[in-house]
Amino acid sequence: MRYAIYFCPAPASALAALGRDWVSRELTAQGIPGIGLSRWNALVADVRRYGWHATLRSPFTLSPDVDLNDLRRALELVARSHAPINLTLRYARLAGFPALRPLGECKAANALAAACVDAVEPLRLPLAENDFQRRASGLDAIETHYLGRYGYPYVFERYRFHMTLSAPASVEEERALQRWLSLRASMLPTARLDALTLCVEPSPGAAFEPLERIALHKVSAA
Repeated sequence: MRYAIYFCPAPASALAALGRDWVSRELTAQGIPGIGLSRWNALVADVRRYGWHATLRSPFTLSPDVDLNDLRRALELVARSHAPINLTLRYARLAGFPALRPLGECKAANALAAACVDAVEPLRLPLAENDFQRRASGLDAIETHYLGRYGYPYVFERYRFHMTLSAPASVEEERALQRWLSLRASMLPTARLDALTLCVEPSPGAAFEPLERIALHKVSAA
């Protein structure tokens, strides 16, 4: 069983509604002009599995001497140290795949993600050697160090807040995705990162499920 710490938009928000439309079976049935139905299903398969989210702390396994309540307490401490964050998200390309990204630098979201990494670190199992070898291909020296130290290469200064839209697509496919999504994304109100969502993968390969939302509520100094 693995856990992950995500930003998942509030269910009633416009961003959540966009995500539901994006991965819906109705959209699959109708198709996106320029992309065949089977290809569309392949492009969004991982989005459906991992959920409509931005990663704050990538999936991990708890150590045997740690339980879920320990993780909850650690995340509550993070939530008490960070205030809600407003984000303007737009269609962008990141490392070869389409995504929603904040306009401009977002130091507050980066700091929140770093805090989640630090909070989880003493609670998780180290990455297995075979997983390390498999994932290390193509990484630079810093990313390889982070992979070995934290079980994920894109942390701290290598972290980029994003909501993945699909697997890497061809130029023509990406144009079709952008045509469908860009106007809708540009009409989104400011997104609000107001909670940590603790998600669980019940069994290997299963879809991640939201377990609970822990509201960000920075406690002001007296």
